[in-house]
Amino acid sequence: MPVITEGMLRKLDKEGQLEKIHITEKDILTPSAREFLNVKKIDFRIKKSQEKFVNNEKTAENKVKDSPANASEEKVIKKRQYRDYITGAVYDKKPEFMTQLFGDNLVVKNHKRIVLRGKFDILQAEIIKYWKKYEKNKKLESDFAQTYRFVRDLFISEMTDMEFQERDVLGYDIDTLKDITHNTVKYFKTGHLFEINIDFDESVIDINYLRALSRECEVAAVDAFYKEGKVERVDMLKALNRLSSILYLMMLKANNGDYK
Repeated sequence: MPVITEGMLRKLDKEGQLEKIHITEKDILTPSAREFLNVKKIDFRIKKSQEKFVNNEKTAENKVKDSPANASEEKVIKKRQYRDYITGAVYDKKPEFMTQLFGDNLVVKNHKRIVLRGKFDILQAEIIKYWKKYEKNKKLESDFAQTYRFVRDLFISEMTDMEFQERDVLGYDIDTLKDITHNTVKYFKTGHLFEINIDFDESVIDINYLRALSRECEVAAVDAFYKEGKVERVDMLKALNRLSSILYLMMLKANNGDYK
């Protein structure tokens, strides 16, 4: 279910495409997006308005409501169109090689934002897999649950184009997490965990795999939000950088025997 935010609408407005946006009952408008459209005096309830018009016509002409002409008119009113977000081209049917960036705006499936969403999807799936694997270890299961929620909220933040809200994870704020993972001797009396191999505990190996996936996700985000020297979504880039710290802290705890 597509979510349309104020940020998305402002971008369309800047490109001169705002009045062409097509919103249906399947789309979700954030409160700020609704207010933005109201200020711009754009009727975002176009679907409902059209339906009301059709219903009134049916009431007034009840005897001919099932006529071919009226049925054809209603079909045209309800017809959905898609717009190419890059070129502005309009499609009556969504091409198989394209997907929705937001609303009815389409991009090719290798668009950088879509690639990032794919990385998020894989990371969440893998976290769930190991979360299930260690569910009987209550300490480790709890940390997996917190990590998953952190990633899930990051994913929602990207999908809705809303700022990511920082919060404590594993008992620390995300800036303290960075300090801990950069000063392992201070907090764990040990050096960094380099050259992970089969001699390490299985839990350390598993979490290290997730840490590597999180770095892939971070690189994909930089690719999507760094453009010609300008950085977008600094909040997300920071959170993704701290995500690898979260997983590295879990590795340190596992190696230290904190989950036993």
